Amino acid sequence: MDWSRMQTLLLTIEVLSPTTARYDRYTKRCLYQEVGIPFYWIVDPDERLVEVWTPDIQFPTVERERGTWKPEGVTEPLVLNLKKLFKPI
Repeated sequence: MDWSRMQTLLLTIEVLSPTTARYDRYTKRCLYQEVGIPFYWIVDPDERLVEVWTPDIQFPTVERERGTWKPEGVTEPLVLNLKKLFKPI
């Protein structure tokens, strides 16, 4: 796959770190909402949650059990078990 061929983002995922949290939650989120990225997930490993943002909302949906992504035209969603994902190694 050649990144220069990418024309549309369907899902963007950021993993927060203490140094980028404000930038990811505000600056990047606002940009992604402005350009119409359908789903922006902010993964907060410290809080063990995923914030789900879409272009038309002011507050995220907060998921702690599972992250579900089903883009238009897909019959089966991608489902992530967040408890397993955040389980300590």
